[in-house]
Amino acid sequence: MSVFDAFTDITLNFSDLIGTTIFNEKKQKLGILKDFFVDYEEVYPGVLALQLKKNKQFFYIRWDDIKSFSTQKIIIKNDAQIGRSRTFPKVFNKRVVTNLLASQFSGTTIEYPPLGKIVLDKQIVDTHGKKVVRVNDIQFIRIGQTIRVTHAEIGLRSLIRRLGYESFIDFFVKLINPNSRYLTGNVLINWKYVHAIPDKTVQANVKLNLSNDDLKTLHPADLADILEDLDSHGRELIFRTLDPEFAAETLSEIDPDLQPHILKNENPERAADIIENMGTDEAADILDDLSDEKREDIIQRIDDEEIQEEIKELLEYDENTAGGLMSTEVFEVFPGYSKEKIMKIIQEEHDDIESIYDLYIVDNQQKLLGTCSLNRLLIQKENINVGDIMNSHDIKSLEPNIHWKKLSSYMSKYNLLNVPIVDKTNKLLGIVSVDDILPWLLDER
Repeated sequence: MSVFDAFTDITLNFSDLIGTTIFNEKKQKLGILKDFFVDYEEVYPGVLALQLKKNKQFFYIRWDDIKSFSTQKIIIKNDAQIGRSRTFPKVFNKRVVTNLLASQFSGTTIEYPPLGKIVLDKQIVDTHGKKVVRVNDIQFIRIGQTIRVTHAEIGLRSLIRRLGYESFIDFFVKLINPNSRYLTGNVLINWKYVHAIPDKTVQANVKLNLSNDDLKTLHPADLADILEDLDSHGRELIFRTLDPEFAAETLSEIDPDLQPHILKNENPERAADIIENMGTDEAADILDDLSDEKREDIIQRIDDEEIQEEIKELLEYDENTAGGLMSTEVFEVFPGYSKEKIMKIIQEEHDDIESIYDLYIVDNQQKLLGTCSLNRLLIQKENINVGDIMNSHDIKSLEPNIHWKKLSSYMSKYNLLNVPIVDKTNKLLGIVSVDDILPWLLDER
């Protein structure tokens, strides 16, 4: 006898099943179906047990103990063992990374939370659509003697179904417009693209971690958009699991107003690792918005002494000045360097060079002697020295304390992509690029 003999539908909706009365074979009412426990290690999780509610208390019944399952009633075996708990104990024998939840434990029993508590009416990340959505319903499919989760459902139609008005609304929509898109407007997200974010109560009671492998395939700009749409808990939960390099790339793309809030929730050691992977100008901007104590703690933990010193220097300037905007990552060369040598340096250090439009020629004291565009260098013979072709007579440069408005006017006047920033002795301190000034021009700060 099949567990589905009284039920012929292939697909099922969470909202249609919840509240179904549960009986034993003696026709004694045991309670109502409240939720499902599923195997989160599977891409399309199979149901492990049902959550039963009776007299305001919660129990679980293993799926193997179900004799008959339908939307009208559920019958369990007389000898079924009914456990009393809000969670379901699962013996975990191996670590499997999936798109939803994955345990970090092996050969032990862990407590799984109910599916609806994790997903319904919660923020989830649709890693395919690269957006944050709120789930209204969950779709199952009947396979063999069990049911599996296949889709999360969003949109108006699923919300109306959850509220219990689907039949009523469908009836009137068909009368008014039988071809209405609403009638076929189920918006489904394939479960393999669903990334759930457990709330604080789940994290406190259940030993589960998120698997972020699918998120790490996103472009940092896309992940930044997702993090901006999440609440602070979800944002922190995801960001905490990113490796420092990817975290730095993502943080650079996030709204500047949110950046310090994200970084301050990281422990100082990890925050320092993230800062080391950012441009020093961006890092200084974020650190400048932290408390003095937090900022100093992070800076002292930066391993690279050169980066540490550069950030300290940048923090001495007001953020709305050239010094506050400039990057200290400048492509500097000596006048005796040949084209061949410079091209070799670019090849060897390209990972550390964000972009090169101009070369800055300096002496041993880092005094700015001249500039040379990369285009000009490329058309020269291999053995020519950059000092022979550099511009040394009309160098467009500014001092670090100049206001950003004067800086932008200066760049506009001379049609500059970059401006070298020098001190009163003409020592090269850094450069300001169009990218650095653009947010101010767009009034994003």
